[in-house]
Amino acid sequence: MAGNKRLLEVLIAINTISNTRTLKFDQKLQHILIEIVKCMQAQSGSIMLMRGLKNLEVVASTSPALIGVQQSLDQKSPSAWVVKNKIPLYIKDEECPDVPRKRFDHYEKEAFLLAPIISNEKVIGVLSVTDKIVEDVFSREEHETLFNIASQVIITVENQRLTESLKKRRRAIHRKNKELVKLEKLKTELFNMIVHDLKGAISEIIANLDILTYTVSEENQEFVDSAKTGCDALYRMVFDLLDIARLEEGRIDLIYEKINPQDLIKESLSRLFGLFRMKELEFVEVIPSSGKPEYFRGDRGIILRILQNLLINAMSHSPLGKRIEIGYKNEKDSEITFFVKDYGPGVAEEYKKAIFDKYFQLEKKSNKGIYTTGLGLTFCKMAVEAHRGKIGVESQYGKGSRFLFTLPLE
Repeated sequence: MAGNKRLLEVLIAINTISNTRTLKFDQKLQHILIEIVKCMQAQSGSIMLMRGLKNLEVVASTSPALIGVQQSLDQKSPSAWVVKNKIPLYIKDEECPDVPRKRFDHYEKEAFLLAPIISNEKVIGVLSVTDKIVEDVFSREEHETLFNIASQVIITVENQRLTESLKKRRRAIHRKNKELVKLEKLKTELFNMIVHDLKGAISEIIANLDILTYTVSEENQEFVDSAKTGCDALYRMVFDLLDIARLEEGRIDLIYEKINPQDLIKESLSRLFGLFRMKELEFVEVIPSSGKPEYFRGDRGIILRILQNLLINAMSHSPLGKRIEIGYKNEKDSEITFFVKDYGPGVAEEYKKAIFDKYFQLEKKSNKGIYTTGLGLTFCKMAVEAHRGKIGVESQYGKGSRFLFTLPLE
């Protein structure tokens, strides 16, 4: 009973020491060793841990001078024997005549007891006690006690290893995060520089094509118009890239003004006249009979580009000669909804959310000179949400699509 009580007391003490955050690992082991020596009614003891594959190192000892001393497993020593055999060792045990008697010279008595510290069937250290206070002998009950204590020491050692591993991973993640932030900054700066340079170059090409429009022969006019259409599309892509980057970083400031929705629709159609002609499409404006609201508030330039992107998307997926509807409705007094409807192949159910993702594109056979990057709908979504609105698509695969976005009137 007394032995069980001592074991319980030392296990409680070890648990308390293990959970003391103010103590370092080596300090914890030293305090734990003192409790173990006291429990075993001995004067001396040590805790040794494996260092690499062939060495043991004293990490805690009642003799401070021994801390840091290493012992090779190639040597014939009690500790090496315990590691190799994975069982406790009592040096006075006559059943083990082959066990080497060599040990540290500072021990005063003959009897000493060693127990392996085992984790996952692997010996990670050795716990030893010697110099029994009364008689020079350790009982069988004390053998079991030390072995039970050794299993408890594993928890402390493994917790420390886990803590060190987590710290190393945290430091590694922190270093990688710093590298990623640096790379992201470089990528953003390079991206902004290239896009701004592109904008200037494209503007110069468009200006020169405008001049050519008045001088080129009629038979070559279609080639100039096609070049202008391509440049216009590229110019819109550049703006989409710039604005998406600004929207992602929260750097775009919306300039609110009063907007007439019917005028906005007419302007969006007029700016895409060249594309309409290329695909021989019919456009229908759908305006509510009530004519209300006459005005709503928003960033005119941004909303105009939302409508243009939706129109280009509709044209991109519409066969020659088909109809495209564009309009708005105001079924609620607090909001206005714009829509663009095409009669193309439609959008499958599983793609209705994905089409608004960055760079996502639905595969299509031919777009007849209409160029897209998958950024148009991404810009639309982000720009609508910046206005505190919502965007979505209604579609039945094979029967066309109806893109619509809703904005608050105020």
